[in-house]
Amino acid sequence: MSRDIPILDLTEWQAADADDRAGTAAALDTALRETGLFLLRGHGIPQDLTDRTRARGREFFALPAETKRQYAVSRPYDNGWRGLGALDVGAVDGQAGTPDLHEAYHVGPSHTTGDSSFDARYYPRNKWPRQQPALRDTVLEYTGHMTRVAHEVLTVLAAVLGLPEEFFTSRSQRATWTQNVNWYPSLRTVGGVAQGQMRVGPHTDFGTLSLLDRQQGVGGLEVWNEADGWFQPPFEAGTLVVNLGDLMNLWTDGRWRSLRHRVLAPSDLAPDEELVSLVYFFETDPDTEVVPLAAPAGGGAGMSPVIAGEQILEKVGASLTLG
Repeated sequence: MSRDIPILDLTEWQAADADDRAGTAAALDTALRETGLFLLRGHGIPQDLTDRTRARGREFFALPAETKRQYAVSRPYDNGWRGLGALDVGAVDGQAGTPDLHEAYHVGPSHTTGDSSFDARYYPRNKWPRQQPALRDTVLEYTGHMTRVAHEVLTVLAAVLGLPEEFFTSRSQRATWTQNVNWYPSLRTVGGVAQGQMRVGPHTDFGTLSLLDRQQGVGGLEVWNEADGWFQPPFEAGTLVVNLGDLMNLWTDGRWRSLRHRVLAPSDLAPDEELVSLVYFFETDPDTEVVPLAAPAGGGAGMSPVIAGEQILEKVGASLTLG
């Protein structure tokens, strides 16, 4: 069934022999061809750290709006705070609708190349709120783990494709990435929902892969594939959702899907439900030329190469609401 979403245990994979890996790889390949996601166990991220990151995020969103504005993003590809309704991610696919019902705090990498113009374009500075010093240390510890996990997952994906395990990671030594802390306020807080409005509208992510630590809720995550339409993926506490983005779809020349997904609007079935999602969007080195893989690794869609960073900047700009 196309709704059967496999679970990859990183610890088991790293200890497995070739035969055991082959079975896991086949299940992952099928899911990534049909839907574009799987669940991840054995990632080694301490639950206490995840809980603290979520708690520090809630504390930030509880600050007064005038305080949060001091740390607001100032351009499309930037770090800092985005207020309620600042994004309409469906606009990227030409399906602009209503602004998304969430606030976000964005953090990115601190590495640089020494080229000031390049660095300003692709590695915007983080905006740490001085009112909340614990946020910085907690998020830096958390994103250190997320970068490690992204690299470990990329080695698995390369192996599934029959490529050298370092194929993706060798091109991701100074990758761009964004860690989001997303706050989905309750229906009672937002006061109402416009026709068609969601916490996050239907979209695909832009990068190679995303790592999501989600909270289960009535107004939660839904994913799409051709066989089933929209459905809720399985939830297992302590796992991450791994979903592929547009760069990986292009890199595999259409073999693997970029996951189409959305987060439903707050519901009158749970008017006080508010959720905080931790979403890590991993890309690749921004000057990487992403050349679609030839068969048998590639899917034969005949896609055209892109420069990774240029592609990301173009799509991020299209996701912003005007006014």
